[in-house]
Amino acid sequence: MKTILKEGGNMFADAVEFDHSQIAPILKQVNGIMSATGAKLIPIGSGATPTAGKKSGDLDVIVDQDILAQHFQVKDAKGAKAGLEQLFNQAGLDTKKSGTIVHVRVPIEGGSAQVDIMVVPHAEIVSKYHIHDIPAGSPYKGLNKQLAMAKLAKDQGMKWSAFKGLLNRADDAIVATDIDEIAKILIGPNATAKDLGSVESIVKALGPKGAQLLADLKADPNWKEVAPKTESLADKQLARIKELSGVLLNKSAMFSGAFNK
Repeated sequence: MKTILKEGGNMFADAVEFDHSQIAPILKQVNGIMSATGAKLIPIGSGATPTAGKKSGDLDVIVDQDILAQHFQVKDAKGAKAGLEQLFNQAGLDTKKSGTIVHVRVPIEGGSAQVDIMVVPHAEIVSKYHIHDIPAGSPYKGLNKQLAMAKLAKDQGMKWSAFKGLLNRADDAIVATDIDEIAKILIGPNATAKDLGSVESIVKALGPKGAQLLADLKADPNWKEVAPKTESLADKQLARIKELSGVLLNKSAMFSGAFNK
């Protein structure tokens, strides 16, 4: 599980896994409610780069603390979370809180989708720390990438915070927040954010040093890998059917709208 981002599993009894093709309508619904605040929910993790046919048990999003604090006229994240909870309850959606997260139950076919909202400062900047480009069949998740970045930062006398940026290890002063600048510091002068997309891209960008980094990470008892999923021909065909169904539905809606004008 994404222990950097989450503080628990399913919070609602009827929460189900949902296909990534459902992420857009789920976001549209919750952002429609959020629009009153002037803030927008930004998907992170796998939800930031949805893949039709892939499933998730929840949708991780972040929202800007300062915008919410101004709207709800509160001073801190605690007040902002309380405001969010009330906002969604008034809209008819159930909520629960755990630690830094406001969990929202969004009804979907077969149950509900759980949207996990984290209130953070500078959400637009921070969201880029959680956009992954993980190759198909990779044994590594977004958490592994974060651990790799933390190791690179530590080796250079710094600290990596997935919600603040690159910090000075001695006093937590901010060294860099721009993801491209962070890539250059951690990897090299020619590196960009793309090189921080996955464990594989980090290792490749480091050149000869990449193998040693991976060896060090694998020796860490906290390092965990996942067995790559094998996708059968039937699974691939079903995913393709779903993808094509979505395209046809979109085209149907487009033509219907044109004739109804």
